[in-house]
Amino acid sequence: MSAVQGIILDELEKYVGRELGEPGLSRMRGLTGRGEGGYRFDSSYPDEEVHLIVRGVAEATGKAPEAILEAFAEAMVPGLLGVYGFLVNPRWSFLDLIVNTEGVIHKGVRVTSTSAKPPAIQAERVGPEAVTIFYRSRRKLCSVAKGIVRGAAAHYRVAVTITEDSCMLRGDSECVITVNAQD
Repeated sequence: MSAVQGIILDELEKYVGRELGEPGLSRMRGLTGRGEGGYRFDSSYPDEEVHLIVRGVAEATGKAPEAILEAFAEAMVPGLLGVYGFLVNPRWSFLDLIVNTEGVIHKGVRVTSTSAKPPAIQAERVGPEAVTIFYRSRRKLCSVAKGIVRGAAAHYRVAVTITEDSCMLRGDSECVITVNAQD
């Protein structure tokens, strides 16, 4: 069974609270059987809890689960930077952050939380203002990857265009996501 970090579920709860209000958040907590304050940053929880919550939000809002995951991930970036910002070199640009996610950020996450299982990604510059991300994960949460890219771009105040040339959700072996930054 795969596990997700508590910070992800804590941020997802905050997102649900903003989207659905307290009654909706209470319903989502009921789906997972966790009460208020049920997620600890330094603990891991079954992946299924993310899926239960996202399905519940999808049913409540009529939005596609992928759209919910992307919007949630975009909104989650400030919280992630609040916890893991010490891993980010202050001289990095937005694209530097994306390129260094696996080698520095995910590596640091794995060290600070041994139960953490962030996806394997590879990112490489393909031009002065472009990066291609290769995402592989049995979770197939490429929507989260795209949302985090959008959230990081907002943090750096950079406009981005994201294209997805292949996607595991369409049966491809990996997601290939190209990010073009405009200053």
